[in-house]
Amino acid sequence: MSGVSLPVNRPTGRAIVVGSAGCRAAAVQTLRGLGYQSAEADDPYSAAAELARRSMTYRVMILCLNSLYREELAFIASIKHRYPHIDIWLSQTDGRAAALAEALRLGADGLLSDDGPHRFAMAEQLAGAMSEKSPAIAAMPQPKPAARPEGAEGPRPMVKVFAESPISDPVLTADELRALLQEPSRPMPDSHEK
Repeated sequence: MSGVSLPVNRPTGRAIVVGSAGCRAAAVQTLRGLGYQSAEADDPYSAAAELARRSMTYRVMILCLNSLYREELAFIASIKHRYPHIDIWLSQTDGRAAALAEALRLGADGLLSDDGPHRFAMAEQLAGAMSEKSPAIAAMPQPKPAARPEGAEGPRPMVKVFAESPISDPVLTADELRALLQEPSRPMPDSHEK
């Protein structure tokens, strides 16, 4: 019995590319070379509608910065909060340094160049380094790091946890709730008595 093995070309995933038609072409070509299937959207609003319909279909979103207004970059934080499984890559960044810094602050994952994606270093570290270079912060005296005792662990890296909505009310333990429910209710003072 002879065996035949055929190559399997599975796509890496699906990506949605946001920007004008001229800006999207280079990003779509790069993604095809990496094995991604691409969907295209002219603006962040139609991309958000597509993600709302089929969010688990997409793994990557490419934003062409030359096609977006700076106010539309708030879209990045919304996508990262609502769909944390989607990586957001930026393309067409030439001449858009302020928009690039804003996108980084809002949670973009990296840049897409002709040779593929390049992930940013930890965003918190980069944002901190950028703020340290401002003249007001540079003029302030910097605190000296505290000496660590031997055998103590160093600082642990921060990990972002994404939740649908933050808990705004305090949470009671089971014992506290039982005690609260067993307490007799207090009589309400009558507002007509003086």
